[in-house]
Amino acid sequence: MKKLDLSTPDQVLQAALAKEQEARDFYDEQAARCSIGFVRELLERLKDEESKHARLIQGMIAKLNAGRDIL
Repeated sequence: MKKLDLSTPDQVLQAALAKEQEARDFYDEQAARCSIGFVRELLERLKDEESKHARLIQGMIAKLNAGRDIL
């Protein structure tokens, strides 16, 4: 496994964004394959949470790129 270079805030945020998107896609795939209603609903909620996290990180990246404070 390749070690990520996480020496800058941008690299950390990009890595975090990739993980959130990966988790979102995982939950989306599992929900599409699930035939149990309440489990599918839970998976959809988890997918939505990961999407929210991704949007937050994207906002931080945009602020960072604009030279603003990310918090």
